[in-house]
Amino acid sequence: MRTHLLAALLAVLACARQEAPTNATANGAPEGMIGAWDVTLSLSHPYPIGLDEPKVRQICGTMGFVQNDHRAQSDFDSAPNLGVYDLDLARLGLNWMNDASFPAALVTRFEPAQAKGIAARGDSVRIILNPGSREQILLKGQHNVDGIDGVWVAQSARGTASGLFSLRPHDETRRAC
Repeated sequence: MRTHLLAALLAVLACARQEAPTNATANGAPEGMIGAWDVTLSLSHPYPIGLDEPKVRQICGTMGFVQNDHRAQSDFDSAPNLGVYDLDLARLGLNWMNDASFPAALVTRFEPAQAKGIAARGDSVRIILNPGSREQILLKGQHNVDGIDGVWVAQSARGTASGLFSLRPHDETRRAC
């Protein structure tokens, strides 16, 4: 059931997206992360306390985001966009004892690239995977003309794991890793 819901949401987002996910609305406000994104996560440092070695060092998948119109009515007041992801985190050793929770994602910060391609200092995008679970994964990156590139950190009772990530607007013709 969960897989069907995820596939349906990602399909709707991919088909509905007419322009790049970071276009401005009529009043000039950014839409944020709305739309479908191709995602790559690379593992630099696995958990120091792990049950098994990670099966791979890189995974690819998809994330999809919609606008959070109910911010005042939810626990995620600061999240302008809510989403889901389809990433096999277990292959990187990031599954919390086979936790079967819904693959949720929250955008907690989004600042579009500045004029003339000059990036702001620090991170301009923050995304939390698995909010409320025992293993949250924080993605922090810089939004640029190509997409978003940055670092991720996962924390759990097993310690801290980390690596790099990239997000690109979804493109069905792009080759998966």
